[in-house]
Amino acid sequence: MNRLLQNKILAASNRIEDWLVSLEKDVPLFMSADIRDAGFKIASIDANLYPAGFNNLHESWYPVAAAELKNALNRYGVAVGSKLLLVCEEHTRNLFYLQNVYALLNLLRLAGYDADAATQFVIEDGSYVSGAITLTTAQGDKLQMLSPETAAAKESDYAAVVMNHDSSAGTAEWIKNLKIQVLPAWQAGWHTRSKARHFQHYRNLTADLGAIVGVDPWFFSPLDAHITGVDINDDASRAQIAAQAEQLMQSIQARYDEYQIKEKPFVFLKSDHGTYGMAMLSFDNAGEIQDINRKEKNKLFKGKSSVVVKDYLLQEGVPTIVKTGEHFAENVVMLANNRFIGRFGRVNEQKDARTSLNSTGMYFKQIAMAESQNAETQVAALMTRVAGIALQREICEILNPAGKDLPGLCGALPA
Repeated sequence: MNRLLQNKILAASNRIEDWLVSLEKDVPLFMSADIRDAGFKIASIDANLYPAGFNNLHESWYPVAAAELKNALNRYGVAVGSKLLLVCEEHTRNLFYLQNVYALLNLLRLAGYDADAATQFVIEDGSYVSGAITLTTAQGDKLQMLSPETAAAKESDYAAVVMNHDSSAGTAEWIKNLKIQVLPAWQAGWHTRSKARHFQHYRNLTADLGAIVGVDPWFFSPLDAHITGVDINDDASRAQIAAQAEQLMQSIQARYDEYQIKEKPFVFLKSDHGTYGMAMLSFDNAGEIQDINRKEKNKLFKGKSSVVVKDYLLQEGVPTIVKTGEHFAENVVMLANNRFIGRFGRVNEQKDARTSLNSTGMYFKQIAMAESQNAETQVAALMTRVAGIALQREICEILNPAGKDLPGLCGALPA
């Protein structure tokens, strides 16, 4: 990234740390963020409350990750030595997701906990034996998953539930009926979360960060526009989206002109409630949105679990200067207890610096701790911690929409 911007951030690192610590209250158990470094700016462009990348962490991070998972669980009163239930997605065909579950179970055990795994919903056509199914991960490890019915019946065995399911299509009744803690909160799945709400909290935080560093907070945050209640297959809806995209591009161009940045603006159109890089496209010209083809309409019309998309986030495109070999990449940074527990690279052999790398041609590159002792990583971790606090505020708003200072509901939100 730009050396001047980087140096300004590093010079204010002590004040930034004090500021972050003062805000870290009911932080998420864990989270990850996609960090885009354009050279002239660095920003979180997406935040995941139920990350599926623990298998992508290099083993050198395991002791740190386990220690911070223990600290996070302790923050919520879950004693070391307790038994946990890890609730997972039903992605039995995605062997890499199963490897993620296997890795997370091992980290929880390394942290000093016993742990079982279960899926939130029944695995269709699954061969359950005595209330469990045995699956094989990408690396050939055996993974036992309890059925939802079995897991619910064993609730009294567990001190807490660790959630690794984003509930895009809603939450199972047995999860809603649990009397034990669910971390992170099941209410904050993608059936409820909003990217627009998240980035409003993120922008508020980066305004404070910009004041501390002494720079325009735009250098830490993408501009955006929220569009609700539209149908991507409808001409009038696409015209509405295109008009807002044009306004957003003009705002981006104004910043480029102000700071003499020789880039062409572009935007991402994303599902406001989406994940896995689904229901998302990038556009260099607002007019392109009106002329998208049937394949592109289909991509934008439905997200994960075939949920129809009616609300979108138009987000300033932040190009990436990061590369692995000849291929463009971006950092995925992981936190537990809002502390840095490692990073890995999302690399794409088929995409350029201005498109989503979370798509066909993508692969992940493990990055050892020894390769992360640099200023670039420090700044990426900082931006992720800011995103983690934005997630904290988003969860609080979901759990406590009235903003009352209630015990256990995060207290009152900041003005």
